[in-house]
Amino acid sequence: MHDVVIAGAGPAGAVAALVLARAGVRVAVFDRARFPRPKLCGDSINPGALAILRRLGLSHVTEGGLLLDGMLVSGEGGVRVSGLYGGGRSGIALRRDVLDARLLEAAAAAGAIVEENVLVQGPALSADRGTAIGLQTILADGSSVRQLARITIAADGRQSRVARALRLSHTPRSPRRWAVGSVFSGVTGLSALGEMHVRRRCYLGIAPLPDGTANACVVTADTELLKDPDLLLRTLREDTEVGSRFLRAEMLEAPSILGPLAVDAVAAGIPGLLLAGDAAGFID
Repeated sequence: MHDVVIAGAGPAGAVAALVLARAGVRVAVFDRARFPRPKLCGDSINPGALAILRRLGLSHVTEGGLLLDGMLVSGEGGVRVSGLYGGGRSGIALRRDVLDARLLEAAAAAGAIVEENVLVQGPALSADRGTAIGLQTILADGSSVRQLARITIAADGRQSRVARALRLSHTPRSPRRWAVGSVFSGVTGLSALGEMHVRRRCYLGIAPLPDGTANACVVTADTELLKDPDLLLRTLREDTEVGSRFLRAEMLEAPSILGPLAVDAVAAGIPGLLLAGDAAGFID
């Protein structure tokens, strides 16, 4: 029996496992993926998150990242706002597959047990179903195993099987937006700023990456737009603000789709269980 079991080995789960393992807690973290694994994300780490990583002695996980000075936000009609971090602070652009793998390696090095290719089905509950006593998992060989623990942490993302099973979270009726994104080469006009371009039917996110490529995504609630198989590149190229920068851009990976993005949580957990990361809510 473990002291703590964690569902999800993304940043929330990996950092929780690392902190607990360093404190001498017997902790195990389970994830259905094998790391490194692809993850649709903005690929940007803000100064506040970097400060936490430094405090935890994890500055090395962002090595090789691209320094960011702030964010550029544009609206329709030519409105442009540059928000600089200032005060000597900066963010970092780094692909999520790199960041996540490094964080999980640090957790394992601290003594956490890391189990990949394990599907978390939901919580294991006490006889009266009022207390979490661990996780119900399916191993790579298909066998079902209860992972018992004194404390359970659900860090298994927006669609958390643990939180949903306990009716602790749900997708709100509005907004319901989906993100479609990929990595591009040949994007011009990149700078030391992350970008968000807000439009009537969608918003566009662009982040420069260390190798000269760019992460770009389209986020929309318009279900008609989502039916377009060429939505991502077409929307980027047709935009009056950024379109010319993508005329010669090449998509390096098949587009990923994520959504609906927003998650509402009604509580932080139940006795024996804590929600963490996106499982505890995501504001779109």
